[in-house]
Amino acid sequence: MNPRVSIIYLTKNGGANFRQSLESVFHQNVNFPFEVIAIDSGSIDSTLEISADYDVRVEHIAPDAFNFGLTRDYGFSLARGRILVTLSQDAVPANSDWLQNLCKPFQDPTIAAVQGREIPWSEREIFFWDKIGVFHLVRVSKRWAKLHQGLGLSFVNCAVRRSVWEKNRLGRVEMSEDKVFQKMLAEQKHRIVYAREARVWHSHNYDLKSLVKRCKNEGLGWENANMGYSRIDMLLDMFHPAILLILVYGLLTFQIRSPSEFLFPWIRPFYLYKGNHYTGSYII
Repeated sequence: MNPRVSIIYLTKNGGANFRQSLESVFHQNVNFPFEVIAIDSGSIDSTLEISADYDVRVEHIAPDAFNFGLTRDYGFSLARGRILVTLSQDAVPANSDWLQNLCKPFQDPTIAAVQGREIPWSEREIFFWDKIGVFHLVRVSKRWAKLHQGLGLSFVNCAVRRSVWEKNRLGRVEMSEDKVFQKMLAEQKHRIVYAREARVWHSHNYDLKSLVKRCKNEGLGWENANMGYSRIDMLLDMFHPAILLILVYGLLTFQIRSPSEFLFPWIRPFYLYKGNHYTGSYII
């Protein structure tokens, strides 16, 4: 039986999180067939062995051939389903109804894409600013939300109608191919809806090095989506009163415990600016 839905991962050294993700995916309560595809770009940990424990079709590309837009297109091109689901290797469906809830809106033929919900892990050590939900509180994100009815498309947990992607292939995109795709859909007046109940566990912890890399890459991604981040944006974000109050709260409640958490209000805007203006390719 041909699958109605294809779930596509981009994998590299997914480890234990990837196993948890697959375990949840293969215990979904759905009334339609689905397939799982992983495009692996050179894993040297247990990712390939984990994939072999499940019914996952693995395709390999060289590490230096990886590009977010092109690799996403390649994964989509291999899929047989009419609905293409993107799920990050470290995102774990929160319950057995995730896939059903993510795909249900496509009963409306005018829906082009569905955005699922990300929730922070409750029992793990995670980055303070991620835990309280203000990691993305910067001016460029607010402008994007205003342009797109409050929604920022994220391929961490998302579903796309295949026929829509076939007419809107991504091509080469270094970073934030999801925002580039959203921009294309918006220009054509396609409908994107938010599926609040399609929840996945997804959050991070950062040291100083990984935080800097993340922010530079995100700045590059905004540039790819034709969204500028100016010096004025950077300075206003660095001294945003709400962020500084949250910093004080985090310190007083002993929830801020690492240098990266303490320096976050200044590191994020500074390297977002650098990534937006001076970073030409994705930093691995």
